[in-house]
Order: sequence, then C-alpha cells, then structure tokens
Amino acid sequence: MRSEFDRRGLLSLGLSGGALALLPGSAAAAPMRGFTHSVASGDPAGTSVLLWTRYVGTGSAAQPLRVEVAAEPGFGHIVARAEGVADPAGDWCVRVRADGLTPGKWYFYRFVGPDGVRSETGRTRTLPQGRTDRFNVAVFSCSNIGFGFFNAYGHAAKRNDIDLVVHVGDYLYEYEHGKYPDAGKGIPSRLAGPAGEIVRLEDYRTRYADYRRDPDLRALHRRFPMISIWDDHEFTNDAWKDGAENHQPNEGDWATRKAVARQAYQEWLPVAPRAYNRYDIGDLASLLVLDTRVEGRDKQLSLAPVIKGGREALIGFRDGAWSDPKRTLLGVEQEKWVAENLKASTAAGTRWQLVAQQLVMGKVVAPKQAADWLGPDAPARAKAYMQAGQLAASVGLPMNLDSWGGYDPARSRFLKSAQDANADLVVVSGDSHNAWACDLAEGGKPAGVEFAGQGVTSPGFEAALKADPKIVAAGVVGANPELKWADLSRRGYLTVAFTPDAARADWVFMQSILSPTYATSRGQAATVRRGERRMTLA
Repeated sequence: MRSEFDRRGLLSLGLSGGALALLPGSAAAAPMRGFTHSVASGDPAGTSVLLWTRYVGTGSAAQPLRVEVAAEPGFGHIVARAEGVADPAGDWCVRVRADGLTPGKWYFYRFVGPDGVRSETGRTRTLPQGRTDRFNVAVFSCSNIGFGFFNAYGHAAKRNDIDLVVHVGDYLYEYEHGKYPDAGKGIPSRLAGPAGEIVRLEDYRTRYADYRRDPDLRALHRRFPMISIWDDHEFTNDAWKDGAENHQPNEGDWATRKAVARQAYQEWLPVAPRAYNRYDIGDLASLLVLDTRVEGRDKQLSLAPVIKGGREALIGFRDGAWSDPKRTLLGVEQEKWVAENLKASTAAGTRWQLVAQQLVMGKVVAPKQAADWLGPDAPARAKAYMQAGQLAASVGLPMNLDSWGGYDPARSRFLKSAQDANADLVVVSGDSHNAWACDLAEGGKPAGVEFAGQGVTSPGFEAALKADPKIVAAGVVGANPELKWADLSRRGYLTVAFTPDAARADWVFMQSILSPTYATSRGQAATVRRGERRMTLA
C-alpha cells in the first residue's frame, strides 16, 4: 500500500517503496561463498521447527549440509540432526525441518557445510503444549530499508522476554532506485539491488539477498523463530489476486510475476508452504495467520471517478459497489477456514484467538476538520484530496479502500464468525505504517480488539500530510468511536503479551531511524481482559 495521496486512495493510511543498503560492515563484508546470510528459523510447531540458511558452493553443483540442534549453545549434547541440500536452483537457500523436539523449549542450532565449516549459531524454540501461563509475541511490518536503519529489529533482538516474532508483511519493497524514497531522500547508503524495479525471479532474489545482509535483521532471525506472511510489496504495490497498481502490461504476465515473487519469498524465509495457517500456543492462544492480499482478494474499489459525481454518486457507490456482499478480501475458501478454526479453537478451550494479518480492520473515516490540517501553502492536490475525504466521510465511507474498510461486508462476515465462535479475538495488523488501537464491533456488539503496529522504517501520515501528527491523531481518534488511540509519526514495533486473563499490547517506538541507535521514546500500552472484548489504555 502506498500513501502519499495515491491515485486510488483519498487519505491512504500508509506508503510503500523501495531500497536497501550496502551497509558499512555488513553487506560490503558479507561472504560470497559458503554461509552468506547467517541462519533463521520459523514455522514452529510443538515438536519441530523449520531451520534456514544459505550456502553458496564454489561451482554449480548442489551442496549437502548437516544441521545440528542442541539444548545449550556449546552443543555438548546434540538432540537432533537433519540433512539438507543447498541447490543453485533454489538460490542456494536451504530449509530443513528439525523434528523430535520437546514442546515449549529453547534450542540452539547450526548448519555444517560439506567442508566441515559451521554457520553462525541460531536460537529458536518450539511452541508449548498444554497449560501455558504466558507468551509474548513481537509484531513487525513495513520495513523499507531505504528510509532508515532497522533499529526496531536490533532492539527486539536484544530482548529476552520475546517468545515468537510475527511479521505481517512488507518485509521488503519492490521499487527502483529514486522512487520511494525519492532521489535525494532517505539514506543514500541504503539502496538495495537491483537498481531497477524488481519484476523477474532474479530481481526478487537479489533484493532479498541485500535486505538479509542487514545486521539487525540477521540478528532478529538468529534469536527468534519467525512466522511471516506477505503483504503487497513482496509482490508489488496494491496487489490483488489478478493484478496490482504497480504492475504494468510491459512488465509481463501478472500470474508469472506473482509466482516468481512467491517463489523468492519461500526460498528466502523459513515459512510454511500455504499462505494461511493456524499455530496453537498451548491452551493459551491460537494464532491464525491470514493472507488478505493475493490469494482471494477482489480488486480494490476506486473513489476517484465517484467523487466527480458529488454526494449523490457517493451514496450510490456506498449502497452499491461498496456494500456488495459478493466482494471478498480473503476468498471463499479462506473465509470458511477462518470461521472453522475460530470455532475449533474455542471448542478446545483455548483462551485467546490471535489473528495476524496485514490490513487495518478498525473503522476509520476522515474527520470533518481534515482539510484544516493543511497549511495555506499546501499543494492544491493535497487540499482536493482532503476535501474529497471529508465528502466521502459525510456518507459513511472510509478513509482507505485498500484496507478492510474497502471490503465492509467481508469485514462484517469475519467479525460475525468471531462472535459466533465466542472468540476472545485479538487482531494484529500492519500495512499503514502507523500505530492504531481499535475496539472491533459488529451488529452493535463487541467482537474483539485490534492492535495495529507502526512500520519499522516506512513513513506514514506525518510524511503524507506535512501536518502536526499529534493534531491529526487527535482528530482521527475523535471522529471514530472504534479508534481509541493512534500515533502517526513514529516507527518501531509492537509486542502482545498473553496470560490466561489478559492480553497486553505495547507499542515500542524507536527514537530515530536515521542513524543506528537502539534508544526508544515513550511508548503506549493497551490491555484487554478475557471476556470483555474491549481494551483499556495504559
């Protein structure tokens, strides 16, 4: 999703972009042979976890690797072994599942090359089974490396109270150099190859390789297992199942581009083969990871042509296309799967139902005073978009049609399925680059809460509006009953700590992304108690 008043959105909630860094002391010094990108783990289960590395051989032949797993970092007693193959056909990336492990336990692992050389040591853990009293999840999104340093990753990597990392998308960005960030903006030293927009398989692979050389991202992957799902920029901006805003006819067939983007994603990350999955964290929480982007999403609606027809046209749009129950964000199959798994989780006695997905779900419309946020010297285009946003809000239309707000019947079906399951629903979201805390309701009854995390580096409202972000946040919160709090100017990450009785969200804000620092600024917290389905700000 791209935010600077793009061609479709009125007051888009986020941005998109492109670029990494040949970072001093990291990419420039990264080995070109052997273990090139450290290690990573993901897709954990109770007795297994998926382990990842990349090993480049000296020729074109595939290279056999061994994996060793131990309960302590000295590897004095190896508890599991496995074998894998680094194949140039898979960009030399290796994914090996370690089985036969103990639930809810931390492990150390390393890969051993055919010449006996060892990789760096990684740390991972299995998911607990049975009674679980506490579990802390860190949530990340929107990491455009050209805009700044991955200080959020590095800060989290130093913590000892995180059990699992969840990345809800925009792990990288697809743009060419000089576009998002524009030439002369961002950090010139952090530009990811290739120089052009990534379209072909080799382009996506090169971009992942450059991102994965970042020392803070490598550290995060070494320290924690990660469950991840893509958003649009792992493919291209504003993607849907049959196309994207940033895919043009001269860039080839969309199905081919989508396939190669997905291939590179699955090569470079330790992820499950299916886009949406359920992970049970003992009896404490079921984590449902959804794809709201490319599996079943219908094309986004556009307000631009409707606005020209004035209020009557907007009312017709609201009561017609926007309210069409046939439009879907998840697709029929995934919608059914979600409803079934919410019911299965609560039937099993699991206390919390955590849904990790990409898009802001809370209802957000433009405030009446939105146009006043812009100064007298604001561009005419920005003023026109603000006025259009106010007109849309006057008939109940949302700020952003690329989010769940553009798929209102699908949103209602999802929340109704949570209510029917008697779920204690906690939704975590990304995409918008900003931090939001929303109570979710359906049919006038509470349905759950949403904790939406700010981006790691990608800029948000503060860059798009050029207005005081505190005034903007206060105005948006005041105009939207579901929205309890927002921060529209700082970058960082989110944690959600679960206990049997409560779930607490903490938004961690980095002091800066313009230089390497792990200093933080004052954060924000919110808590929901089990059974209440409404949050309290701390």
